[in-house]
Amino acid sequence: MNVIQVALDRLYLDPNNYRLRGNPNYKTVEDKNICNSMVQKRVMKMMKGENSSDIKDLLESFKENGYLKIDNIIVRPLDDSKEQYLVVEGNRRITTLKVLKELYEDGMEIGKVNPECFDNLDVVEYDADDKEYEILMGLRHVSGVRQWGDYEQSELIANLVRRHHMELRDISESLGITLKNVKRRLNTYYALEIFRNDAEYGDYFAPNKLSSIFYEIMGKPEMRDQWLEWNENLNSFQNKQNMRRLFSWLVPYEDDNGKMLEPIVTKRDEIREIMKFVMDDQALEKLEESRNVTEAKEESEYCSKEALKNNFKQITRILNKLNLGTLTNLEDQDRATILKIIDQMETQGKLIKKLIQSL
Repeated sequence: MNVIQVALDRLYLDPNNYRLRGNPNYKTVEDKNICNSMVQKRVMKMMKGENSSDIKDLLESFKENGYLKIDNIIVRPLDDSKEQYLVVEGNRRITTLKVLKELYEDGMEIGKVNPECFDNLDVVEYDADDKEYEILMGLRHVSGVRQWGDYEQSELIANLVRRHHMELRDISESLGITLKNVKRRLNTYYALEIFRNDAEYGDYFAPNKLSSIFYEIMGKPEMRDQWLEWNENLNSFQNKQNMRRLFSWLVPYEDDNGKMLEPIVTKRDEIREIMKFVMDDQALEKLEESRNVTEAKEESEYCSKEALKNNFKQITRILNKLNLGTLTNLEDQDRATILKIIDQMETQGKLIKKLIQSL
């Protein structure tokens, strides 16, 4: 690595930056088109966010404190002449400096930022191959303190597996995260791909909204393995009926009056609540009828209480109808079975008494 000074105008934002992958305007760009002015405008707009909301913190910090070289800006040359450089790490900071440069040229206030940095910016030249680049990004934004969103983290791990044929354990060791988390991130990406490629629901694919929901699902064995029947060898859900049921909860719904209703599930916390009754089909029907997670959960809890009370009523009826005189006519095997049942009842009875007395 080599520290060099480069003018801001010679630094080009990375249109393939993982931070942008979840943006609906994201498009993969080949190296030969990176310097295209229209490409850079689009990347600049995505990096800034609406009304510069995604770099607001940096704009305020730079104006208040000036541009501080806390972290290295890492670049790689785009041509042999080294006249143009791609920003590998530090795209938000470079975007912020470009915005401040535009303000300065328009005669606007830029606070304590020294305009000389626009012409002589210290950067680190780093000539890395794709695999090294992916691992560097992972160290910074998957296991590091400046983490990306769920989708970007999951896609990076998927790329390490697909493009570079890395084993999951090697990824775990390279990025310093647990093997369990690597698997969860990878499964999340595969599940999102299934949704994106679905003929009925794929048009609603919005990674920034869905990734945290799928990350939650793929971390819940009961829902992932039992209800959806996830197959890690095939990277697919084997229970297609429940899979499509889940997908229907994630998209808007048009009622009989033609009114569009919001999705049933819009955030990961709702998956945690659904987990409490996902095996209760009656509660799931209530969920789809009411389109309300809280109501479905309350329905499930009520049904569980009523079912327990009904079971005890049935046991009481059976005991009251017992004709003890028939015991003398039973076979030895039947008597042994009855004694076993009585032992079970005594054991359960002690546990129930203990539980009730502790309440």
